[in-house]
Amino acid sequence: MEISLKTIEERLKICAEQCGSKCCKSTQPVLSSEDFMRIKSNTDKIDWFEEIEENNEIIRLISKKRENNDCIFLTNKGRCEIYEYRPLDCILFPIFLKIKEREPRKYNIRWLVWYCLLSENVGIDTLKLESRGLVKNYLSSKPQYIFEYQTAMYKSGGYKKKHFLEEENLTIGNQE
Repeated sequence: MEISLKTIEERLKICAEQCGSKCCKSTQPVLSSEDFMRIKSNTDKIDWFEEIEENNEIIRLISKKRENNDCIFLTNKGRCEIYEYRPLDCILFPIFLKIKEREPRKYNIRWLVWYCLLSENVGIDTLKLESRGLVKNYLSSKPQYIFEYQTAMYKSGGYKKKHFLEEENLTIGNQE
């Protein structure tokens, strides 16, 4: 599902001007290996990510600025410097998911939400529908991306303070 540019601008305005980009000043977004490579190839910043090692596995997160708790890519005007190539964690926000593959191409998804001005102004149902479309596309083309994101969320503690929204079973492919 695509969002019109006007809608994107309206959403960015809600986040930057009405909310103060609070999410970009609190939780560090997790990075899949794909997110990491995409951002790395599009930024000349150094020290823009952090690594956490757990059980011989590396989890990467976007760094915070040294002088405050803001995302390293958040401008003084509350805008994202890497919006066009931001990580999946930021694309889905304020919707999150926990997913299990029950059978090949059959998934159980628990949808979660972080309540904020965006969820209030755009609507949780609209945001979940957009996230569902995006997740379905990834499950069809590269499901490992979704599962790597989920692993990073678990290991980084990224699921804290998220609220259960609903659960659904999803089949990807011809049987849908």
